Amino acid sequence: MDEPVHPQAAAQASPAQAKSTPLVVMSTGCLFHLPLPQIAAIAQASGFAGLDLVMGSPRIAPGSEIDAAHALCPVRVVHAPFRNWSAWGGHLDAWRAAVDLAGGLVGAANGQSVHVTLHPPAGTLRDAIQTRWFSRAVELPRLLGAAPGVGLSLENLPWAGSGGLFGKDSFAELVADCLAKDLGLTLDVCHLGVSGRDLFTDMAKIPAGLLRHVHFSDALGYTEHLPPGRGALPLGPFLAELGGAGVGGEPFAGTISLELDPSQLPDIQPGGDPADVVRALAPLRQGMESALAGDPPPAWQGREQAARAPENMAAFG
Repeated sequence: MDEPVHPQAAAQASPAQAKSTPLVVMSTGCLFHLPLPQIAAIAQASGFAGLDLVMGSPRIAPGSEIDAAHALCPVRVVHAPFRNWSAWGGHLDAWRAAVDLAGGLVGAANGQSVHVTLHPPAGTLRDAIQTRWFSRAVELPRLLGAAPGVGLSLENLPWAGSGGLFGKDSFAELVADCLAKDLGLTLDVCHLGVSGRDLFTDMAKIPAGLLRHVHFSDALGYTEHLPPGRGALPLGPFLAELGGAGVGGEPFAGTISLELDPSQLPDIQPGGDPADVVRALAPLRQGMESALAGDPPPAWQGREQAARAPENMAAFG
């Protein structure tokens, strides 16, 4: 992996990033405790091509803070709310708020395209009404009022075990839902890892053109959102295949978001010096670019999943 880069030296994305088809972006969840403009400045200084904006609160809404962040580092992905939907008026209203926010951000800075990642209903009693509506809904972009340039996809969530109910394959069912509802797929690799699934086996089940976005982080046992190389997943070979053969025989032209737990980065407070954080993030972005170009860092090869410790599964998104 390249040596750590000073914030000033990493101010622009490298030529390799500019030429690559997949765009490497940073999730705002990596530094969710900071103001959005500060997060955007750190992402820009670290060389990321844009932001994956996590809607963790109704305060993340159209306004001056998002405009300032978008001007520094363009929002290319909006992660719809994935908990506390009542704060938006309900699950469906939370999805509509995300779609509306994305529509207002479409412009030249992000290539006239913003993608929205949705969590499918969990199927619990609490989500019964939304689950019933979702099971029957088709043409979700139309139902949610997606503006031109706004794409939608469903994300794979952590599953208890590798299979679904009655022996059904949970991942195959998710792919079928995407196809039936006119949606793309957001592939979260660490969610596959904590579910005990094989990245390449599930990658082979994705039809050409369905994969739109990737959430990228490592996992070890039930611990999610680790930096690549700190867990057990073969993230280097995964990115090399994604950037080479692609998915379903077609090149991948979507976005890949680094999605880390903030505890995995140097501590920084609002208004604090970003140098240490940039020195941590820039090499990870460089490693992602190198892996996509077919030269993954050796430490990202993965290893056998360790015995699963009884840790809580992070609800990061």
